[in-house]
Amino acid sequence: MPPKPNPAGYSPELNLGIPELDDQHETLFNMLGRIDSVSPDMYRQLDDDETDVMLDIMNDLKDSVMQHFSYEENLMDESDYPGLDDQQDAHERFLDDIIRMEAELMNGTSVPPVKIHGFLADWFDGHIREMDLPFAQFRKENAK
Repeated sequence: MPPKPNPAGYSPELNLGIPELDDQHETLFNMLGRIDSVSPDMYRQLDDDETDVMLDIMNDLKDSVMQHFSYEENLMDESDYPGLDDQQDAHERFLDDIIRMEAELMNGTSVPPVKIHGFLADWFDGHIREMDLPFAQFRKENAK
């Protein structure tokens, strides 16, 4: 029987073959599981206590993402990866989206957990497939 995929969406096909990045990506996906525990109903608006918990999760996630992006961009820079500028732009847009979601939560615009979880899981999956996997291939082909 094949292993069950992580409920947050991480799967072995997202592995880059760069252990540090693979571990960081898996950790980010696993952090999304915390969102699932915020509310018994992922589709309803959050109450004040749940919003506070969600903001804590978003802050932890943002910190982890910033560390990950910095590490990843440094590897790309060391590899003279031609897609580094595009990667940095994508990272910056993502952080802007996280900050916007945090602001919405702080301003009382309650965002259902399913929307936050879905956005993050889709972004991580798409970003790894479309931007990080090509970097891993480039790095493998151009190993010094």
